[in-house]
Amino acid sequence: MASRRNLKKDISYVIGDLFTECLIYKELVPGTDKNAADELIIELLKIDDEFTTRISHTEPGNAKQYYRTLYKDFNECIAQVTEKLVKLKK
Repeated sequence: MASRRNLKKDISYVIGDLFTECLIYKELVPGTDKNAADELIIELLKIDDEFTTRISHTEPGNAKQYYRTLYKDFNECIAQVTEKLVKLKK
């Protein structure tokens, strides 16, 4: 298992890349729904806060299962955000 610090960095990198992609889409791609892009940016910030908090406050007991669930939940959230990002263009 990776250290908490590295896990937080990895999550921040993924969120940062999606955040940048969303901003580029919003500002440079014609026909993009700007309100939906703003909502997606807010959602990305909430996801970052949620998962950073979840990493910082690990439940005692079965840490391995906790982090498996965390990875699964994070991957599902990123998949949903990616789908929304693709749909930004009208």
